Amino acid sequence: MWPIIARRASAALTLLAVPALVGLAAPGFVAPGFAAPAPATTRLLRPTHFNVAATHSPRLEHLLAGGTGPRPAPGQRPAAGRGAAPAKGSVLGVDVASGQHTGGATINWTEVAAAGYRFAFIKTTEGSYYANPYFGSDQAAAKTAGLLVAAYHFANPADSSGTLQADFAIDHSTIDHSAIDQGGLPTDGVTLPLIADLEYDPYATVDHTNECYGLTQRQMVWWIEAFTKEVHRLTGQHPVIYTIADWWDKCTGGSTAFAADPLWVASYDTAGVGPTMPAGWPAWSYWQYTSIGKVPGIKGVTDLSALGPTALEVAQPATQSDPAGSTVHLPIRSINASAGQAVSYTASGLPAGLAIDPNSGLITGTLPAGPGTSIASVTVEGTGLAPVTTVFTWNGHGPVTLARLRNQSGLVGSPQLVQVSVSDGLPGCTLSFRAAGLPPGLTMSPCGLIAGWLTKPGSYQVAVTVTDSSGGQVGASTFGWKVDQRGSAGPAGPVENQSHCLSRLRTGTSVAKCEHIAAERWSISRGGELSQRGTCLAAGHIGLVQLRPCHGTSFQIWQESSGGALVNLATGDCLAAVTAHHRPAVGLLACDGSRPQRWLLPPAPITSDLPGWCASALDGVSLRRCHSPLAGTWTPEPDGTLRAGGRCLAIGFPVVVGAPVRMQRCTGVTAQRWQFLNALRGAWIMNPKAGLCLADPADQRTAPVQLTLGACLATDPGVSWRL
Repeated sequence: MWPIIARRASAALTLLAVPALVGLAAPGFVAPGFAAPAPATTRLLRPTHFNVAATHSPRLEHLLAGGTGPRPAPGQRPAAGRGAAPAKGSVLGVDVASGQHTGGATINWTEVAAAGYRFAFIKTTEGSYYANPYFGSDQAAAKTAGLLVAAYHFANPADSSGTLQADFAIDHSTIDHSAIDQGGLPTDGVTLPLIADLEYDPYATVDHTNECYGLTQRQMVWWIEAFTKEVHRLTGQHPVIYTIADWWDKCTGGSTAFAADPLWVASYDTAGVGPTMPAGWPAWSYWQYTSIGKVPGIKGVTDLSALGPTALEVAQPATQSDPAGSTVHLPIRSINASAGQAVSYTASGLPAGLAIDPNSGLITGTLPAGPGTSIASVTVEGTGLAPVTTVFTWNGHGPVTLARLRNQSGLVGSPQLVQVSVSDGLPGCTLSFRAAGLPPGLTMSPCGLIAGWLTKPGSYQVAVTVTDSSGGQVGASTFGWKVDQRGSAGPAGPVENQSHCLSRLRTGTSVAKCEHIAAERWSISRGGELSQRGTCLAAGHIGLVQLRPCHGTSFQIWQESSGGALVNLATGDCLAAVTAHHRPAVGLLACDGSRPQRWLLPPAPITSDLPGWCASALDGVSLRRCHSPLAGTWTPEPDGTLRAGGRCLAIGFPVVVGAPVRMQRCTGVTAQRWQFLNALRGAWIMNPKAGLCLADPADQRTAPVQLTLGACLATDPGVSWRL
């Protein structure tokens, strides 16, 4: 979307920090790279997702403990067994998830490093419904302790497409977003490539599938290809594949299509001959050999892995930004060197005045006096190890000037897009931005783009700081931001559920057969309030729905989600037609996609995160000025279709990033079904068959532009919409 600078914010998605609805599944299909979930399944952290805190599936953990008897119950660790360990002197690492924090436990990463462990694999996400809340703190502490760290994603191909899960994992594991904003590698110099965890389905009994997530071997290969290609497209790195030979051979048919992706193999070795290899790889990069290791600093038992005897693992250096003429000190880090193995380093393309120590990999020297950019290349080699070459950018910036920041203003419920500008003698985004005091609902990307939707009135003082690679401040400024409550309403009309209408009573609300009377006519503000005569529909106590004077609180804000669900911003629950005391009523229930939670609202615009622009069904599908009559209105139907002018939004072909979307005669086919993900913060409109989102390909703000499919990436204004 924005050529690639300043398009993403640093904040990761909060899809399930609270029990919030993030989308309904489109029923009835299985497409390449996607296994359809059950009809009307909410993409929530459900009770059936009992394994999210675990590192791997119960079956695999049992096998890695040498278990041959019955598998342990969910949440229980396997019993101890006897298995062969890697060769003496092997480089070892740990594998953890949020389960290592059960009961308030913490991981002492300093003790882990002192015990000789050199790398850490940390679970970051599962499916498209779970993000490990301890990932950020664990990886920061592990890096501080001197370990190299990789994030791993537990794949659930029965949940959503490989493309979507790759986007989800990258959004939750990428630290240096400024690098990926420039088309570079999302690294900080101590991060190893992302890992795809592909193994037994822990939810087969509750999802009524099988250990292969209900996919055929061909569909599973399609799914993995979608995931690995998306990771490589966004990061330039091949993800590591974690698997076990038994599962790989059964579920992919022993596919040999992924030899370019390093292998992390899980295998319990009783004969002392090493891991059992899945088809497709001549050698392993990592071997997980037990699930019951004891490690100082980690409570209980944990998974242990060894580095391959011929594997050389080097962390990609981060993009560098230092003042012109400054002295630099940059180490190139590898697991092998941290374990004391002898490796050598050579470099080319370094800025004039810099050199690399061939034995330690430390780059030192003084940058040229004037601003400039170099593309540096470092090759690491070792006896018996395949050489590794890393390429990164080195910016020597000039004096930094931060543009004067004007005071801002806006209305609750309106999108905001403000680019903070800085000059340093170099083109593009070469510095990092941070902001404190932003109005609620807004975030700032490391490239200085402030984006989001205003959610709370008030006067705010925003402080912006700019840093370079050293972390030292090179610029700072403050400005004010006034947010007013929106007074004008959006569309007005009935709110229907199966031919019954939400109706205002003297003492509250009810549902009754639609009679087209004034009590059934609701005004819907752009901020998400449903109101009549100065009172708003609000979430009350214990699942109750009440009418309260309109104050714009989160309890009075509703967001439409997939299938017509209306989600309350404060509770994350859905408005539902219920029966109370043998009479029709409305209440709040956990979102489950059932018919009582499917509401039909009056047609309304679909507003982009780009202020003043809306999706239009004219000329295919385009982005047009919201005040233009050509912008039009849309109706999200309970069947998952998005309709305008009697036609339905549909994906184009080929099903890739940049493919056009179009309007078709409504037939209900899978190409016309859409999910609203992250609906409480400005939705992604995602087609699950493609695993991609409705997008403006250029984040255009000056003229109408044709809309396409795009990657579902956090707070990219080109893929964020408000319904």
